[in-house]
Amino acid sequence: MSRDVAPIARLKYLLRRLTSFDPRRVWGFASQIAKEQGKWAPRVFVDMLVWAALHDTAYIDYYEADFALLSKSERKTFMTSLIQHHLAQAVNDRTDVLQFENKITFNRRFAEYLGRDWLDLDEVDAEGLRAFAEKNPVFIAKTPVGREGKGVFRYEASEVTDWNAFRDELRDKGQRLIEQRIEQHPYLSEYCEGTVNTTRVATFFDGTKVHVLMAAQKFGRGAVSDQFTWGGFFTMIDENGKSFGPGHTGKHKSRYETHPDSGKSIVDFEVPMWDRVVDLVTRAAQEVPTVPYIGWDVAVGPEGPMLIEGNWTPGLYETRVSATGIRTGSRARHRPVIEASRR
Repeated sequence: MSRDVAPIARLKYLLRRLTSFDPRRVWGFASQIAKEQGKWAPRVFVDMLVWAALHDTAYIDYYEADFALLSKSERKTFMTSLIQHHLAQAVNDRTDVLQFENKITFNRRFAEYLGRDWLDLDEVDAEGLRAFAEKNPVFIAKTPVGREGKGVFRYEASEVTDWNAFRDELRDKGQRLIEQRIEQHPYLSEYCEGTVNTTRVATFFDGTKVHVLMAAQKFGRGAVSDQFTWGGFFTMIDENGKSFGPGHTGKHKSRYETHPDSGKSIVDFEVPMWDRVVDLVTRAAQEVPTVPYIGWDVAVGPEGPMLIEGNWTPGLYETRVSATGIRTGSRARHRPVIEASRR
């Protein structure tokens, strides 16, 4: 049994699981795993229940990390969503995390790290919006609170004929945050020009040192966002900013040795200006010491990296053995935050 989650947190998790248990959903996962990996569905079904009850592994985690292909010792090297959620709840201040949940609040707090213009639609009239769009003919509108790329939209100023009506439309849709469109590094544009391909970096600030716990490179398919909900995929990144191997979606059986649209190599990918990316998140991680465990989304532009947002629950990114052949997860690198959660 994992010792990385406090007993009371595990008990609450088990109670939630019992009250929401849907055997048809679990059987659906087991059947899909059996079909994709040549396993016997009933055995997978029972194994999923055991690892959910005793090893802090949600059914979706079991599927996405290919646990059916891993030994018990190999599985224990992987992070799970329950462990990550427990860590975030244990070390991050419940009030101060609000600075990260709202994108407008985040932009104000981390203004020096953004590298782009933006405005709050509630603070400008239609003429102010039009003036912003004249400088930024293609711009991004976001709802202040949203996850997984939902609530992110791209507009072209040339298509707007009535700025008063357009401003009212954006406000009615809740798209209050207006941002300059990011120009990404030419190397990243070679992979997918139509989407800003961002790097997720999880950090933990122990009060003295910032630890880089995990990094993943996300790739888009031409949509406004590189998230899975928009067709994106990712590859894990090592401590030198280089790809671990082929990319995958984590949501179904997939393997990308090259980008499916551009043909650029995923296995040979290196994050441009990696040292500057690490420096950026290291500085940003110390801004709010009461929220030490953060997953940063970083875009790298021609002149350097810039923050997109910070997620106080960093998001679960792990390799898949079926896609990469790698049988070791990132839990060991999370030791600093795991130890801090026990204090």
